[in-house]
Order: sequence, then C-alpha cells, then structure tokens
Amino acid sequence: MYVGRIVGVGRTLEGRTVAAYRVSSRSFPNRAARQSGRSIQIVPHAGSPDAASDSPYIAYECIVWNERFAVVSNGTHTRPIFERLKAGNAPRDAILTVLAGLDREFDDYDTPRICGVLDAAEDRLWLGSVTAHSLCVTPIAVEPGQMAYISTYGFPLPSPDQIDRSFRVTEPNAICDHIMGRSAFADFEKPVCAAAALSRENGIEAGTLNPSD
Repeated sequence: MYVGRIVGVGRTLEGRTVAAYRVSSRSFPNRAARQSGRSIQIVPHAGSPDAASDSPYIAYECIVWNERFAVVSNGTHTRPIFERLKAGNAPRDAILTVLAGLDREFDDYDTPRICGVLDAAEDRLWLGSVTAHSLCVTPIAVEPGQMAYISTYGFPLPSPDQIDRSFRVTEPNAICDHIMGRSAFADFEKPVCAAAALSRENGIEAGTLNPSD
C-alpha cells in the first residue's frame, strides 16, 4: 500500500516522547535525510534527476528542534510552526495558524500538509494536518511502546486505528529503521529515508536513516 510521507509521534517503552518522519515516494526517490545542527532536511542526491527540481515539495526541512520542542512535517511548514512555538504559542495554536495559512500543497494531488509536535517540557504530543476538505489539530495520548501516525495519502487524519502498538525501539536510528519498514509500517511501499527525534533528560537527540548511502 502506498501512503506517501508519514509522520509519527509516540513513546518508547521507557515513556520518552518521540517524533519521526519517513519519506515514501514513487516519483522522487533520489533523496536523503541530512542533519545540520538542530535541523534535518530532505535533500535530493547531487547529480540525480531530482536535483534539477526547485520544488519546495521535494527539498525541505522535515525536523527542527531545541531543548523543549521538536517539530516534524512533510514540507515548508516545519520552520513556521517551530518559530511560533519559540515565540510562546501553544502547540495547538502554532499548528492551527500555520496549517490554516498555508493550506494543503497545491499540486496535482492536493497533497495534505501533515505534522507533529513533541513538547518535552509538558510531556505531550500533537498531530495536525490540512487537506483539501479538512483541518485537524489534536493532542495524542499513547502508551509506552506505541506510536500514532498519519500519512499524506490514505491516512491524513489522526485515528485510533492508526497506532503502532509494537513500538519497541529506544534510539533515534532504530526509530528511523522502525518507521521505514517494521511492524505497522511494513506494508507501506516505496520507503526512501527517515528521520527521528527523541526526548532525553538532557535534551532532544536526533537521527537519520538513508538506505541509499
């Protein structure tokens, strides 16, 4: 089943909050997740056909974080949500304002904008999305060892049916491997790369996975 890009938020078995992202793509598979400081970008491989495009839907910041927040998304809404959180907006308001302002991606598929927020200080998780017909922002309650997810196609709105209940990994790179093809994510086609952020006692730790490297 092809579901496009995936955003997940969850808790490790120890109860630590997690935000994760996976690129799945039929049209633009020549991409990787690259970390630079407290940011992870989706970028095309140099010299690939994808590198010739200037589309913001192909290259963008997918995770950005500081000591308190991590924001994960499938496009250019990552940074605006993060900046609103830094300015003191509540997660609900930051997500709602940005998604309502940008709307879905105006491509041939009306691709939804999807996102998640990890609030380490409040120990809370959020998911949000905007489609051609709906706008949803909701706090996510999951047990340790579970990850809730949404995707651009098929599952753009949060649902109790979209919870991976076999989330057993505890390190950022292992989280990336999990969302790339383990458990509930095993049947989702065309994985390309992944990124993840994990709350620790001393801050937020991140990782990436690029099978094409």
